Amino acid sequence: MKFFIASHNREYARLLKLQLERLGHECTARWITSDDKFGSSEYTDDERRRLALMDEEDVRRGTDGLILLAEMPGHLVPGGKHVESGMALTLGYRVYVVGRRENVFHWHPQVSVFENIETLVAHLNEDSMNATPRLAAKL
Repeated sequence: MKFFIASHNREYARLLKLQLERLGHECTARWITSDDKFGSSEYTDDERRRLALMDEEDVRRGTDGLILLAEMPGHLVPGGKHVESGMALTLGYRVYVVGRRENVFHWHPQVSVFENIETLVAHLNEDSMNATPRLAAKL
């Protein structure tokens, strides 16, 4: 399965990416490994445009859904991950929130909320195991 990870915490996203890849899933979010200035404000306008287009492409490639890593209560961050989850919803992709709901769209029918990464990963593994018979039945 192919997922985009949206987060303001690069290290948390990197750990989830590694865990998903060990289980045979693909993470399409290149920002996790290729954005050398992540967390700083030192981007040029051209770099920001390039990152925006890269993220849009990566969200589109995550055809099995977007995983949003929520912030701790009371911790507010810029809204990039919410734009990315909005893109995913518009494309008809599932959105998986790990942690708390952060905005009204986290009550959307295409959104599932999980308490932690472990419950998310268990759900994704169950989904991928259940998907195999359906794919075989179509052939």
